[in-house]
Amino acid sequence: MKLSRLAIFVTLLLVAVASGLFLVFFERHTEEVDRGFGPEARRNPYLAAHRFLDRLGIHHRRADNISVLATLNDGDALFLASSSQIYNADRLREFMDWIDSGGHAIVIAHQGIGDHEQDLLLQALGLGVTEGDLDLYFNRQLREVFGEEASELQGKTVSELMREHNRKLREEQRSHGSDENNHNTSKHSGASQQTAASSEATPANAESHNTQPRNPDIDPERLINLTSDGGTSYALYFNPRTAFTHEMMGQASDVDVDGEPLHWVAFQNIPTLSPLVYYERGRGRLTLMTDASLWQNDRIGEFDHAYFLAHLVGERDLVMITRPRFDTLGTLIQRYALELLVAGLLALAAWIANRSRHFGPLAPAPASARRSLLEHIRACGQFYWRQNRGERLFEQIRTPLRARLSGNQPYDATQQQYVAAKVAEKTGLAAAEIIDTLWGPAPHTQEDFTARLRSIQIIEAAL
Repeated sequence: MKLSRLAIFVTLLLVAVASGLFLVFFERHTEEVDRGFGPEARRNPYLAAHRFLDRLGIHHRRADNISVLATLNDGDALFLASSSQIYNADRLREFMDWIDSGGHAIVIAHQGIGDHEQDLLLQALGLGVTEGDLDLYFNRQLREVFGEEASELQGKTVSELMREHNRKLREEQRSHGSDENNHNTSKHSGASQQTAASSEATPANAESHNTQPRNPDIDPERLINLTSDGGTSYALYFNPRTAFTHEMMGQASDVDVDGEPLHWVAFQNIPTLSPLVYYERGRGRLTLMTDASLWQNDRIGEFDHAYFLAHLVGERDLVMITRPRFDTLGTLIQRYALELLVAGLLALAAWIANRSRHFGPLAPAPASARRSLLEHIRACGQFYWRQNRGERLFEQIRTPLRARLSGNQPYDATQQQYVAAKVAEKTGLAAAEIIDTLWGPAPHTQEDFTARLRSIQIIEAAL
């Protein structure tokens, strides 16, 4: 009994000592891990823009497709995430008429470089989209490897960047191995020095160490600086991968299109390429851009991107078409169920009316038609005549008749006239016709052939 109590006491004492040591030497460490955007932000790349507009009190809503033009007012603003959503000439005309009446549109140029699709909006303005410069800042994979250093490595190939990165890693590993040996010998002194240094650090230094700058460190020549009519300046950083081209770009800052001015803002180092184009039409305006990510979640907080969006929208109601969606067949059937039912009933009634003529007792089947013997004879005669066998048939018919009259003896002209006169008395035919039938040349036409055969039949009947 005493040993068990002693064991319990010793156990409790060890637990108390371990807890005390843990509380003395325990140090709370907080580490912030960036897990990326949440589910809602991944579904909607313009979520940050929506919340920014809500904060400014700008009314906005999302639409499914370009058919929303019929419901827009003249003073509304429309955002199209791709110019390819204007897919036919009717939509283009409707879109331009809406801008002419006072609408403001912000359109991102279609990014399908090299494909064979026609962009009706860009063609109407005489614009083209071409490949521009390469900026490593916009390469997400390289930014994950190099971090913010990617913007400082401009002009190098990917292989050179990877060799430089691997060299730095090897140097860090060697320096880390040498530091571990020194760390084992001066653990306590290093810990005390670190505690003293951390206590002497100012809050400003800690904040600057933990937070990253809002704007990337880039060359100022890559920025587009715009000044509004009210004097407000906006610094924008466009992705130079794609840019607009025009035959007059580099020679002038604007051009007339259908009597209205078309302006462009060129890059500072490339005057023949532009990421931003304005088109004044009637009482409205069209803003065309090549960078689709300027107002997306990961870049709207950089430079003056968000404020530039607010400047373009102003006090208008904004309608955003970011992911065009059309109604499915099931949705259309559900929406127009009454119309489909009426159309089906009308089609059924028309079918019944068409088939009602065949209802009732069956009519007797008609007798199968047979061709007469005369039709067969006529058909055979036509066939032989087309085969140039009429002369031989005629000779085969009149040769036996001529043999009966002359006994196969050749008759001269006097004898032929004598025989023809006797036969004419019995048949009533003309002597000349009898001579032509019995001793004349073979017929060459169907009418002559038929007349000769009729004469032969009369002569045979008389004999």
